Amino acid sequence: MKLSFFPGGLHLFQEKTGEYVVQINGTDVLRTASQKSALTKFHGLRREMEAKYPTRELTPEEKAEVLKQAIGNSLVGHNSLGGRKKKTTAGGTRTFGG
Repeated sequence: MKLSFFPGGLHLFQEKTGEYVVQINGTDVLRTASQKSALTKFHGLRREMEAKYPTRELTPEEKAEVLKQAIGNSLVGHNSLGGRKKKTTAGGTRTFGG
């Protein structure tokens, strides 16, 4: 599991030992074996940081670029030319001579 809030340098991740670590700018804030307590601490700190680092509104140019990328990505997933299986009549029979 990895969660991040980049404006505040807040990160939550699980180490290979199984411990959950909450860090702010590389400094450990919490190190625990409980996922629930780590998530609670992360979300509490994130709410505090969201008040300090408010999100800014996107400019019309940025909104247009995001929309363009979303439309392009959705069209790639629905290509009507690929993915069709060839229909054959001699597929699954076990008769002689055929």
